[in-house]
Amino acid sequence: MTSDKWVAGEGRSTDKGLPRQARQAARTLWQVALLCAIWLVAEALRSHMGWRIPAGLIGFAALALGLFSRAVPGRWLAQGTRWLLSDMLLFFIPAMLVIINYGDLVRSQGLRIVLVIVLSTACVMVATALVVDAVYRLELHLAQRKRRQERGAKAAAGGVR
Repeated sequence: MTSDKWVAGEGRSTDKGLPRQARQAARTLWQVALLCAIWLVAEALRSHMGWRIPAGLIGFAALALGLFSRAVPGRWLAQGTRWLLSDMLLFFIPAMLVIINYGDLVRSQGLRIVLVIVLSTACVMVATALVVDAVYRLELHLAQRKRRQERGAKAAAGGVR
């Protein structure tokens, strides 16, 4: 009689003593703690070096470098980041509390606040579009240059025979 708790062909149990949900919760908690630790290290580095860059940006850059260089496998953080993104609404509760607590300010300056938010969002979108377009054109240019070099190398190799 075979059990689905045994990994086929490996003779080891997938049941590590904890229910599956508990293992997933522990893994998620560990990954969120790891992300928090990255932020804390970035904050310590920022304050030690006297940088004015937010610690979140430093941590993001370090994590991006680790992920792109494959020094940090994405699976190490996948479940924790998935959980953080799925509960992102919780991060906006403080903004709602500000609106509730400072209703008079929102009523008197609300249109200006909305205008600033809309204009700054539009500026970010335009800047992002321009950067994406510039990077796309750069990639096209580099690909064309590479093709020209390859054609030149083939032509040179063909003429040497």
